[in-house]
Amino acid sequence: MKKKLTIAMAAACMCLSLAACGGSSESTTSAPAADPTPVATEAPTEAAPAASGVTIASTETWGDYTVGIPEGWKFRKGDAFDENDTHYCSVKKSDFSYFDFKMEKEETMKNQYEYNKKTYTNEQKDVSGKIGDIDWTGFEYSDGWGGYGFELYATANGKPVRVSCAGFKFDSAEAKAVLESLKIK
Repeated sequence: MKKKLTIAMAAACMCLSLAACGGSSESTTSAPAADPTPVATEAPTEAAPAASGVTIASTETWGDYTVGIPEGWKFRKGDAFDENDTHYCSVKKSDFSYFDFKMEKEETMKNQYEYNKKTYTNEQKDVSGKIGDIDWTGFEYSDGWGGYGFELYATANGKPVRVSCAGFKFDSAEAKAVLESLKIK
């Protein structure tokens, strides 16, 4: 029995060690070498506070997205399944505070939105409004522990776009700064 327990503990430690050694999928400087899509990174000459008081420190372009990155935040290209997929990107303050941008087929976008609306029901309320150049429709919810998030969708330049946000309210300074900076080609 002791031998089996020791082997199980050793295996668990090895798995954790290997997981801790893995590289991060977050990158803020360049595209993977195999990706033919050019990535332009612009840094304003001086970090400028957005109208909401949040400082946008740099701008990232990935696929059809151009988005401002607040000071101290990170930009992640692609998604968890494919870091080279230019239909997805994230602006992250932390693992629990982020904005995920997704360009999906309109039917997929609406199905996923409806699924999330049925899932995230705590203190849910509908929200909408024009932020930057985009008219958003969606809902805001509470996580039940004092945090908030929201789901939005829109069509920008003929392309369906969905935003999943965790950690912020729709009318927060962070949401306004990031969404105001978003441009879709």
